Amino acid sequence: AAAAIALRVKALGLKDLSVVPPPGDSFENTQAVVEGIALALYEYKRYKSRPGAPLALKTVRVDGDAEAVRRGEIYSRATCLTRDLVNEPPSDCTPRRLAEAAKSVAKKGVSVKVFDEKWIRKMGMGGVMGVAVGSTEPPRFVHLSYKAPGARKTLALVGKGITFDSGGLCIKTADSMLNMKDDMSGAAAVIAVMSALPELKPRVNVHGIFAATENMPGGSAYKTRDVLRAMNGKTMEIINTDAEGRLILADALSYASRLKPTEIIDIATLTGACMVALGLDITGIFTANEKLRQRITDAARKEGEKIWPLPLEDDYWDIIKSDVADMKNSGGRYGGAITAALFLREFVDAGIAWAHLDIAGPALTETDKPYRPAGGTGVMVRTLLRYLDEQ
Repeated sequence: AAAAIALRVKALGLKDLSVVPPPGDSFENTQAVVEGIALALYEYKRYKSRPGAPLALKTVRVDGDAEAVRRGEIYSRATCLTRDLVNEPPSDCTPRRLAEAAKSVAKKGVSVKVFDEKWIRKMGMGGVMGVAVGSTEPPRFVHLSYKAPGARKTLALVGKGITFDSGGLCIKTADSMLNMKDDMSGAAAVIAVMSALPELKPRVNVHGIFAATENMPGGSAYKTRDVLRAMNGKTMEIINTDAEGRLILADALSYASRLKPTEIIDIATLTGACMVALGLDITGIFTANEKLRQRITDAARKEGEKIWPLPLEDDYWDIIKSDVADMKNSGGRYGGAITAALFLREFVDAGIAWAHLDIAGPALTETDKPYRPAGGTGVMVRTLLRYLDEQ
């Protein structure tokens, strides 16, 4: 409703808007109004030679709880940062550019380390290097950290950062490749979440981690039936070079596990199979930890983001068993989202609560919706911020 108001005000060219949130839960309604207005008015015009008239609206007043207004602004700003990164052309939003974006959010309370391809190779990150060798763009590995006074626990957020996915030698069709600039939406979400933490001050330490690379079919590209060794020593037989996201996440999850966090949540545009199962608007969540699943889904419900649990079916492990390595990187079309999640689980140390969010469907939309204009959506940023806020 707030988004509809904002779009009507924009169409009328009004300069001022004042909203009294509806009765009921004043705090929640106030935050929802702020988010609806801010997200609806988002525009990406960086590459427009004629961007059109600027927004006439100058002042928005929301007569509600001041803290709810502040939190709504922070959540919206972080979401729009993700949208900006996803909407950049892939020739501009390279792995190095994504690493620079991570550096730009480092401020008091957040530190950042950016590692180059030499360090990645030295650390034995065979998944990242295997995917990266087909591109002339060098990969990057990024570790952001937020330390909270009196932290109750430590959480690691791990994002997928494929800045463009051609499919590699198992090249995609033109239609399937068209929106593959969004394959770094998980990494962009991690950057955005970390950018908001110094203002929100959640009572939890947070590591934001992602590997960034392109997946290209260059002359040195990795091949089917190659075997790559991940950072934790496990080996992966390549069945499909277009199942590359799980390979770089294998190293990122292994790295995150070494930090001994209480929880790991990964967020990735991982599988077309999840889109087939849940469509274009719903995020799939995989976890064996019922409490973690409930807390994430509760946060998503409060933020109006659609999420649905899918099973970690142990019997499906046989589908990705390999004769020559520890596992295959693909088990075919049936149960593809599940086998991908089972693959990722192999790189999370026992004893760490883990959840995998597959955002392949809702990460980018080609049609305008009330508070999600066409393009990158920033999906799950507000959910993750809410989750951290409520620790």
